[in-house]
Amino acid sequence: MASDALAYENLPFDDKLRIYYGKLFPYDAMFQWLSYSPAEQSNDSKSEVFARREFSFTLANDVYIRYLSYSSAQEWKADMMKKLPHKIDMGAVYTKEPNQKAYVSKDAFKEMSREFVLDIDLTDYQDDGTIKTNCIDPSIPEFRDSWRFMAVAVKVLDTALRNDFGFKHLLWVFSGRRGIHCWVCDERARNLSDQGRTAVAEYLNIFKGGEKEKTKLTAVGFNMHPMLQRAYENVLLPSFTRLLEEQGWLDDEKADATLDLIGDSEVKDILLDRWSRKKRNAAERWEDLQNELRKTAKKGKITRKKASQVEETIRFLVFRFTYPRLDINVSKMMNHLLKSPFCVHPKTQKVCVPLDPQNVDEFDPVEVPVLDELLREMDRSTSQDKNNIQTSLDGYVKLFKLRFLRPLAISIKRSANQDNQSELF
Repeated sequence: MASDALAYENLPFDDKLRIYYGKLFPYDAMFQWLSYSPAEQSNDSKSEVFARREFSFTLANDVYIRYLSYSSAQEWKADMMKKLPHKIDMGAVYTKEPNQKAYVSKDAFKEMSREFVLDIDLTDYQDDGTIKTNCIDPSIPEFRDSWRFMAVAVKVLDTALRNDFGFKHLLWVFSGRRGIHCWVCDERARNLSDQGRTAVAEYLNIFKGGEKEKTKLTAVGFNMHPMLQRAYENVLLPSFTRLLEEQGWLDDEKADATLDLIGDSEVKDILLDRWSRKKRNAAERWEDLQNELRKTAKKGKITRKKASQVEETIRFLVFRFTYPRLDINVSKMMNHLLKSPFCVHPKTQKVCVPLDPQNVDEFDPVEVPVLDELLREMDRSTSQDKNNIQTSLDGYVKLFKLRFLRPLAISIKRSANQDNQSELF
């Protein structure tokens, strides 16, 4: 099939998905992951753990199907090709196969395990003006500036999960549009109760209140928790100045609202008057703000308490604008479903690809493969060698296998060997 003989842009979405699910979706690697087996799994292998995993599909016209399950990768692929889901979500591993839920008692059908997950979305930064509203479209280059918030989130949360909880097997995935997901796959994480999940999520979260009250920060005072101190010094503060310039929090249009956050009308009036008379860039305005706060404290016979309050105000602003904003309810419950890696986002048609947290600053969401591009690449590849399909998705699949799947498999095998040795004694 010659590339100029097929206009992929004009194909119905279902037809595009039929090609993608038939040729490019990495069933083998996904099946190996979700089987959590020390042995190599082939596509026709049977896996009890995989068979008790819940999948849900959102089909055309928003038709939603829950409690799907499959005994093998082949069976999964066959149903994907039949149903052509526009969205794929994955849930918990149950005591029984989810597709048998209707035939077993309620007491016999319960969640057994599920990865601890995190969900961060840029829309939660948009509602209060943290992000420019015209910079959250992943099809435009300006989206890269907004994505810097996600890079900050990955650095902060990945470090906390590894250093503070000892988790090792973290899969970070681009959501396909405006966010990022994390799947924590260590056995301890998978076996957490809902209470344990809530505790971990609350530990990582500093935004309290409902959707309208996300700026009610806590625990960022003078004696911060070491996790927050580490995040502040290593990630948030180094990122703040650049984000300040890109998002314009102290520009003329936003300065009034930003200065309201410090709660000092005198300082606000002084700074607004100064900036109206003298042109100052973002970094200079930030320096002015800090200096004016410290100067005001000195006027009132500065005490240790007043000095600490000034520094707390400065830290408050940094955390308010840069700290990750979790959709905490996604993390709390074992039975919550989350979008599958490597599915295609129906709005953007970008693939939900994994990323390397160690090189998150190099990840470019604008360049993530789009379905039409992959089909054209596949078409060109098959015209040269039908047995060797090559696309820009290959690098992401390789990353998934080498940086995530291989260490996980080694860990599972080591654990299985230790269990076998224990049984001998």
